[in-house]
Amino acid sequence: MQEQQMTGEIRQITTFRVADELFGVDALYVQEIMPYQKITNVPLAPDFIRGLINLRGQIVTVLDLRRRLGFDPLEHETDASNLVIRTSRGQMSILVDDIHNIVDVRRDKLLPPPGTVRGIAREYIQSVCQLQDELLIVLDIARAIGNDTTDE
Repeated sequence: MQEQQMTGEIRQITTFRVADELFGVDALYVQEIMPYQKITNVPLAPDFIRGLINLRGQIVTVLDLRRRLGFDPLEHETDASNLVIRTSRGQMSILVDDIHNIVDVRRDKLLPPPGTVRGIAREYIQSVCQLQDELLIVLDIARAIGNDTTDE
């Protein structure tokens, strides 16, 4: 497996839950994982933009991934977690139900989403991967947040 990692055959995916689904993003974009932080609302923002948090002196936008993907809001938002990612415009926090772990996935196991998937969420799906006991949906995080991500 070490040889596969060196040739770029393995991608590390940070996984998390939204509703009952297992999602993931490329671990290169993840800066940190934090418990729920107090959110300040932003007037006139789209409903999927929950607001702003103060992250050690930096103001960071919080995107509610449930709302972005068309799920109902979490009943108790304070149970959610913040997945802080790096973007070309700075840090952004993605509000998710529950953070899981980082999984190593062989690139050839990452498949395009089936053509039968319709709706707004399809444009945010980069690939899918069958894990041992469930399907992992890998998000195109740049599209989901409406931004370009960077691993700088």
